[in-house]
Amino acid sequence: MDYRATETNGQATLFFAGELDMAVGDRVGELLQQYGGRNHSVTVDFQGVSFVDSSGIGSLYFTTKELLASGKQVEIVNVREEILDILSVLGFTEALGITVGKADETGFDAKQRDCI
Repeated sequence: MDYRATETNGQATLFFAGELDMAVGDRVGELLQQYGGRNHSVTVDFQGVSFVDSSGIGSLYFTTKELLASGKQVEIVNVREEILDILSVLGFTEALGITVGKADETGFDAKQRDCI
């Protein structure tokens, strides 16, 4: 999985691309915790995420829950419909009370990227 991050005025945005699975789930959680820990709000952009499995979702869920408990704001945007369906079936958004937005036409910029 590739990622890119921006930080401006207490707002971090993490752009992910690839598969969020057991192989990278812990690292995604660490990145979310790292950027969320030093910013007031975090937006996670899933435009480039093509697949998620239960361990990837679990890592995202528990890290998001921790950030929310510490008073941070978390939003997940540009989620592909098939991934949004999985999150909905699992009750992800209802359990956390966060906004998850459907994908739009903008995409992951492969420039300035790091690899997990």
